Amino acid sequence: MMDSVIKNYYEKTKLNYQILNGIADLVRVIDTNNSVVFVNRAMEETLGYDTETLTCNLNQTFLKSDITRRTLETGEIIQREENLDGKSYSVKCSPIIGARGEIIGAVEVFRNTTYEKKLQREIINRNKQMTVEMIQASKIQQSLLPEKGFLSNLEIDYMYKPSDMLSGDMFDAFKINNDNIGIYVADVVGHGFASSMVTMFIRLLIRNLSVAKLLKPSKTIGEVNKRFAILNLDIEIYFTFFYGVYNKKTGKFIFSNAGHFPSPLLYDGENLVNLETTGFPISRFFAGVEYEDYYINLDCSDKILFMTDGVTETENRKKEPFGTERIGKILKEKSVDELELINKELMDFLYAEQKDDITALLIKVW
Repeated sequence: MMDSVIKNYYEKTKLNYQILNGIADLVRVIDTNNSVVFVNRAMEETLGYDTETLTCNLNQTFLKSDITRRTLETGEIIQREENLDGKSYSVKCSPIIGARGEIIGAVEVFRNTTYEKKLQREIINRNKQMTVEMIQASKIQQSLLPEKGFLSNLEIDYMYKPSDMLSGDMFDAFKINNDNIGIYVADVVGHGFASSMVTMFIRLLIRNLSVAKLLKPSKTIGEVNKRFAILNLDIEIYFTFFYGVYNKKTGKFIFSNAGHFPSPLLYDGENLVNLETTGFPISRFFAGVEYEDYYINLDCSDKILFMTDGVTETENRKKEPFGTERIGKILKEKSVDELELINKELMDFLYAEQKDDITALLIKVW
């Protein structure tokens, strides 16, 4: 009976059943009466097949007559998901076209997607877990930022806008002793877990260095470079670092730079000064290099803006960078809420999505 049915249907459809038998996916052929007239060897071995009744053991479980009928009536190619005997299958139902263009049946291909579905669930669950972990890490990272307000006679304000949940930027202002305050800004390459962990490394390391080292910026940066090299991280992981010490009694600000750009901008009420210095970034590649100290005197009402390149390199529609001129103009013209105005102009200037962390730390002398 089976041979005669297949032979008759073969003559009518010109399907090559030998090819269908060689396919690893489960394949069956359905006639216009919505009856199964052929299953390939893979389906027969997987689901079982009654050669007398031409039905699979699970025929009634997975045969969606309404879906197949739609293909037979409209010629649509329909994709659906099925769960058969605890396994997931992606099923594609395609019409069989006769010699005169009429629909004379349908071919259904069942592809086992159980393993792919398992991987997909694992990936989704892992992504959920990673998202939760990143949110928690972000909270920890932000908790390490200094408080806004006054630290001795310095007023601290900042703008901190990570491009992702975790930032590669870190900054701080902290008391070294009764007379001196340490200030730094760092920019780690990247924005993920690795870069965020480096920012925490920087913060914890600086807070645990001796007073003697912290009072001399070049020695501080040298120690940071030395200890970072000990971590033996990939050579691609590095960061720029600007560190200075302000003495409230003398007004002297001593600083050193490890490749940080843009340099801080000082406005003394009359002149805008770029505290540009040289120095190599903190990297295993530059382990052992020495850094230099520079100094300026700060007076009451002076202000210094420390930034990362996410501020100055933000681009508009024409691919033009935001630069430092707009920032300098705001520092000159505004005596309050400078960062609010910088942020507003920056967001108006920005075209498309924010690609880099945006950080600015404003220090005012009172």
